[in-house]
Amino acid sequence: MKTCLVLLTKTYPFDKGEEFIEDEVPVLAKAFDRLFIVATSTSDTPEQTRSVPANATVFHIPASHVKRALLRTAFSYLPFTQCNGYAGPEERAAVRGSLKRRGFLTYFLAKADAVYRAVSKKLEGCDLEHWDGVTFYSYWFYDTALVAVRLRDCCKAKATRAVSRAHRYDLYADRNATGYLPLRPYLLKHIDRVYPCSANGSQLLQKSYPAYRDKVETAYLGTRDFGLSPKPQENQLQIVSCCHISPVKRVELLAQALSLLEKSGLKLRWTHFGGGDGLEALQAYAKEHLSFMDCQLAGPIRNEDLMAYYRQHPVDIFINTSSSEGLPVSIMEACSFGIPAIATDVGGTSEIVCEGKTGYLLPMEFEPSVLAHHITAFAQLSPAERQALRANCRRIWEEHFFGEHNFTRFAAAIQP
Repeated sequence: MKTCLVLLTKTYPFDKGEEFIEDEVPVLAKAFDRLFIVATSTSDTPEQTRSVPANATVFHIPASHVKRALLRTAFSYLPFTQCNGYAGPEERAAVRGSLKRRGFLTYFLAKADAVYRAVSKKLEGCDLEHWDGVTFYSYWFYDTALVAVRLRDCCKAKATRAVSRAHRYDLYADRNATGYLPLRPYLLKHIDRVYPCSANGSQLLQKSYPAYRDKVETAYLGTRDFGLSPKPQENQLQIVSCCHISPVKRVELLAQALSLLEKSGLKLRWTHFGGGDGLEALQAYAKEHLSFMDCQLAGPIRNEDLMAYYRQHPVDIFINTSSSEGLPVSIMEACSFGIPAIATDVGGTSEIVCEGKTGYLLPMEFEPSVLAHHITAFAQLSPAERQALRANCRRIWEEHFFGEHNFTRFAAAIQP
């Protein structure tokens, strides 16, 4: 059976972002005879920054083009009667009395329609109907998931499927400003399968929409095996964090916690990887409050360079202070090197940061003093206790977050 996969992303393999797709695509390319990747929200003249397998063809759709088409289409959805095909009783109840939610639904439908039309045009010459089976795979359980459903319904191949992963912003409605995500019932009814990246996410969907619980299945992401990082030095506590500096990541809480350790007697080194609008403010804070320690705010870094850093430099502890997560790939990466983590107990984080075994959990809302206490407590662990944590990290990564194993299982599961 000759099979084809159409993968809908935001920007991958163009520009920046979605780095966590990079390791999955080569595995998908082995499992399918042909792969079409459509980046649905790129810059106007994007640079393809990642290479793709030989059997993959790449298309891109500029976000500006989608925006112009969206503005034209949105008016057709303003009368709520035009949403009837999508908005069942549950959807109507969710948006009743809320102009913001009605507006969100209108925007969502218009954007999905604009993206669908653009993707359909890109795929016109790809002869999808000649394949024995075609899977339409949306990386996000958002507008492109609706696009995948519509593409499947229009495809004349012998066998077709529409599937989607689900992560964080596309899964946890309570983290959205409106407390609402559009078309959950419609998408779950019409899509073939949804794969949240954590058991926490799967449980949320199954509890919220029990009629579709059999369509929901956890599919962990994963990372490559680069071996273990060097054994940490006993004379200095090496701390690493890695994320885009944005309000949801709250890196400033880590900086504030470290500032409380000035008189602790600990010799500290903090290295942060990742840029963002908050980088300059963080640098200014570090200059004023963290001059007593070794502080390196390294800015953006390529994933391959980050992996090289872990291979070459000893790291004692990885810290994540985010207020919302799916299941952080950054922690998977650290865990694969045997690096324990201190992280907020949000999303599926507790599925990899196991209290006292692979690290320590913070409540979502915490004071910097609480994190400072955890850092001090970790520093006081004996070498044997730290080594046990490192061994446990490597073990849980091998069992649950080994990328090649996870992606191979996933590629088999989404075959048409």
